[in-house]
Amino acid sequence: MKERVRISITLRPEIVNLLDNNIDGTKIRNRSHAVEHFLRESLATPVGQAVILIEDENKSLTTVCGETVIDKMLYQLDKASINKIIVCCTKKCKKIQKHLKKKKYNKFQFTFTENPLKGTAAALMNCKQHLSPETFLLIYGDVIAELDVYDLGDFHKASNGIATMVVTSISDPLPWGVVRVKRDRILEFHEKPTSKPSAKKRLTNIINAGIYAFQPEIFSYMNKRSKSLEKEVIPKLINQKALYSYLLDGAWFNISHEHLLKHAKTYCRPKK
Repeated sequence: MKERVRISITLRPEIVNLLDNNIDGTKIRNRSHAVEHFLRESLATPVGQAVILIEDENKSLTTVCGETVIDKMLYQLDKASINKIIVCCTKKCKKIQKHLKKKKYNKFQFTFTENPLKGTAAALMNCKQHLSPETFLLIYGDVIAELDVYDLGDFHKASNGIATMVVTSISDPLPWGVVRVKRDRILEFHEKPTSKPSAKKRLTNIINAGIYAFQPEIFSYMNKRSKSLEKEVIPKLINQKALYSYLLDGAWFNISHEHLLKHAKTYCRPKK
């Protein structure tokens, strides 16, 4: 995570009392955390909604380091004050719906919509009617990432692009969507490229992390026949120089791969 910067401030006693009254030891741990929390709420780029795209609810309910994958996502979204959540899953995802009815999730406004399992674009199109016409996040339901959501929102706004793809680096990029980046703009994207030696020479080790920030204009790149974001929408964005990359500086795991799930379970860190 990014390093903290030490500053000194002087506040009126009544402001200090207000800060102290909001310290609960968990969500807000101390005065310093309280100051940061309320400054972020006031100053950070507002991203008020997110889509969690689930193909296999068992993956999203997998427990890693004492929490399910979807719990980890919701914890980060809550830290960023994102409480409007569209959960896109199959008609049979009864376990997810039951899980999210727990009292601790009352702060969230959940909407459930169907994932027809025809591709990521087809699933996202089913969410369109439930999204407000503003910036939103899209998170794949089998991803664990140490992500500063506020910083991603600020970066996305500053880029003035239609879309920002969160990227990370990995030693073997072949099973993933591989990107080539110049500065922060994505120049090429290859979804699960071939393992031929000639193809390997063109690859980087930077991959799609399965998290995006989108402007509502993203839907103008899709229609009712669209299936895949990766194969149909992303190439259009690249051609129009409207797709940017945000490099993840924390850990990343896609637990749909068994070896990464095992690695994730050994990577338990206390929440910050």
